[in-house]
Amino acid sequence: MALYPIKQLTDGYGTDTAVTGAWERGDPEATDSSGPKQLGTTVSGSNDLVTARLAGASAGDVDGGTTSIRPPSIALPASGTLRLGYSWYLAHADNATAADFFRVSVVTSSGTTVLFTAAGAATDRDAAWSTGSADLTPYAGQSVQILFEAADAATASLVEAGVDNVTVRQA
Repeated sequence: MALYPIKQLTDGYGTDTAVTGAWERGDPEATDSSGPKQLGTTVSGSNDLVTARLAGASAGDVDGGTTSIRPPSIALPASGTLRLGYSWYLAHADNATAADFFRVSVVTSSGTTVLFTAAGAATDRDAAWSTGSADLTPYAGQSVQILFEAADAATASLVEAGVDNVTVRQA
């Protein structure tokens, strides 16, 4: 049973520091810099989450910090196996550093726990959809939020990220 569709995600977490490239929901426009950096396609067919979805005349990538997006709280069932699933990508130019990242966390009343991090590196990384998942069973019976973050956290570099097909399933 899918409990958690992407359409419920909302802007911002209240601690965003990025100057440009905030998460947006919509159909993205493709960008290219030595290969695809922002995909012009979604996994679900329409309306993914992407950092600055319009290509524009200049770079709209994440710059100057972190951008985050999260849904309203969801009350997880108290029983069964609970699994978070999502499609994602992180793309960056060869001027990226390990301080740049795409991260997925779970937020509870007890705090925030990182579930997945993809870090940047000083190599060119083109955008390509990957799938991710995490066990949410330890949070059964709690209200949680799933937090997605992307960052250009050190020197200015080209960083893009996307998220789609976010679900929480109960087995």
